[in-house]
Amino acid sequence: MLTLDDLYVLHRPLAEEVNRLLPIPGDIAFYALTGNGVLHPLQEHLADERRSVAEQTASFSQPRVMDDQLIIPLSLVSGECAVAVVSEVDPGFLRKMSASWMRELRDELLQRFEQIRLTYIDPETALYNRRAAAAFLCAPAAEHPGFFFLINTVFYRRSAAGNLQKLRETADLLLALTHGQCFSFGYGVFGLLLPVQSRRRALHTAHHLQRQLRREGMNRVHVGFSRVTVGEQQTETEVPDRFWRSLDIAEKRGPVGICDIDAVDERHPHPFQLSCPALLEKIQEKWRRLPCFSLALLSRQAMAETAAAFDAQMEQAVSDYGAYFAGDDDFSLVLFPGQTPETVARRVDALAQTCRERYGEEAVAISVASWPCLDFSKGDVLCNCLKARHHGAFLGPGSVVFFDHLSLNISGDYYFDEGDYQAALREYRRGLRLQPGDVNLINSLGVALVECNRERQAAGCFRDVLRQDPDNYMALVNLGHVSQTLGDKAGALECFERAYQAHAQDESAGQELFLPLGRLYAELGRHDKAIVILELWRDRPGSDREFLLFRLLGQSYMELGRASEAINACQKALRLFPQDSVSLSTLGLLYVEQGEGGEVGLSLCNKALSLDNFNPDHWRRLSRALLRLGNMVEALEAGKQCLRLRRNDTEGLLQLGNLHSAMGRTKTAKKYFSKALAKKNCTECQTEQLRKRIDDCLKACKA
Repeated sequence: MLTLDDLYVLHRPLAEEVNRLLPIPGDIAFYALTGNGVLHPLQEHLADERRSVAEQTASFSQPRVMDDQLIIPLSLVSGECAVAVVSEVDPGFLRKMSASWMRELRDELLQRFEQIRLTYIDPETALYNRRAAAAFLCAPAAEHPGFFFLINTVFYRRSAAGNLQKLRETADLLLALTHGQCFSFGYGVFGLLLPVQSRRRALHTAHHLQRQLRREGMNRVHVGFSRVTVGEQQTETEVPDRFWRSLDIAEKRGPVGICDIDAVDERHPHPFQLSCPALLEKIQEKWRRLPCFSLALLSRQAMAETAAAFDAQMEQAVSDYGAYFAGDDDFSLVLFPGQTPETVARRVDALAQTCRERYGEEAVAISVASWPCLDFSKGDVLCNCLKARHHGAFLGPGSVVFFDHLSLNISGDYYFDEGDYQAALREYRRGLRLQPGDVNLINSLGVALVECNRERQAAGCFRDVLRQDPDNYMALVNLGHVSQTLGDKAGALECFERAYQAHAQDESAGQELFLPLGRLYAELGRHDKAIVILELWRDRPGSDREFLLFRLLGQSYMELGRASEAINACQKALRLFPQDSVSLSTLGLLYVEQGEGGEVGLSLCNKALSLDNFNPDHWRRLSRALLRLGNMVEALEAGKQCLRLRRNDTEGLLQLGNLHSAMGRTKTAKKYFSKALAKKNCTECQTEQLRKRIDDCLKACKA
């Protein structure tokens, strides 16, 4: 079904087809036709709230020649209206076109566009395929500025059908999360073009996508990205190759690596590198035979004094104890040969005072690093000065910073944000050698270990933090997440509850605490507690975009008999993520049990299964709905399918027991209830419910 998105993404092949059918080729552009008859550029229309136009306006009902352009209205099956505009064609030739010929051209174009579209669609996910991505990215970049993300998702299910289903589910989730142009490259690799304006925002988006996908059970998610460049003449092969390189580097950085290929290719400056080979050569010649030295980097703001005058003043100021090296317009270096740290600190303070008196409090920032230091080479000292400068940026203009453990913590955070977790680990460990026991460094080290799937080592880090600071929020939350990953639900619950008791009202507390704690309470059958946590999360800014919050609220409301609230919550979840199979299944059961429409409810339960028929909970809810409608045979089959998928499912055994009890098979019902009660994962709530069911069966047998 042809849409406005197709005209935008497939502009290149569709425009070529228009020219192929025209006697004389021209420039082809596609526009959205708004309700008031205005032509709207596709990119702007798709970025805004899209308004579907069901009927063409009278002025654009038929093809016509207007202002020396051929205007071809395209009424799309999707209910939207577009216009193809052909320009740069001989006006005399355009005037010779008959109305009947233009109508035939329009009809043939619509038919051909549908056929072309199918060749650019991935049949498994219904997303655009890699061929579409290549054609799209090679079009003039000014038409679609932003960043392109290549995402590798690694998941495993027991069957090929299960893997294909997970693939479709991931595609649906990415569409719901981004609302951008999505592409499928096959084998769990997806492409996204998003109108992100800054590199910082692109990094934030990459981390957000990773968190969302990992929340759905994926332990390995790699993201490579790059800015879509303007004006580069590249082939359909060269453009994707750049993104594949970014993904390859991301994969080498760990289970959840991120890579900006522009940073690797040095399309923008690295904060810990200076591109001044001649200056570096001069300094290296000076320090070559020194047993120890310090280096100070002077970073200056714009000032009235010229760079040459500044350099002359600074060279005179340090001439008695150091060597001065002029850099470019905003930095210079001072070498302190063979001096003790105390002496260097005293002289740097004096130099800073001179700068403040002459140029003002904020004009010159000084960053200092020394050698020897840890395992750093002499060549690393300038890099450490830059790390100290990066550290100083947090303190404000005119700061004086000596390279230390805090500098390494901040540089480690930089590498972490870049998705280079191995480099982050190296920085954090070096920081701990300078300042053993530092709580922030230990916590940061643990988080980086988690990103590398080294949970047991990470747990040790978080426990070290808690020994020093028992109420440390991030350590409690992080240890809770790690304990969950390692299968220790009791330990996870203890950590999350401690974090909640100490920090629930803090502004810093958010999804990272409320989601796992609410979910654990729900799994343990403590739905009243789950609702308290989830409603607290709901009141936090930004939560209105979290479909998982409303899914969990809907399930807990349902279990506590608060049906109307449960229905509203599930409907909210589905507005955010229409393909959320869990919310569909839950809402279907609610409709059936509340008498809102048995047929509608069953259709929702079946739609959930069409999206994911490997989820045993979907089969159990379908069985429960069918039981409520009195369809015992199908309810029994659905209940059995639930147990085929998860043999030890307590709720599934309980449902089959209820079914047999309703069918008058008391002994069989008691057998299922007893089997469920014997399960180790049986919660207190389930235990109470099962014992009551068994007592009812015993009374029925005696009667």
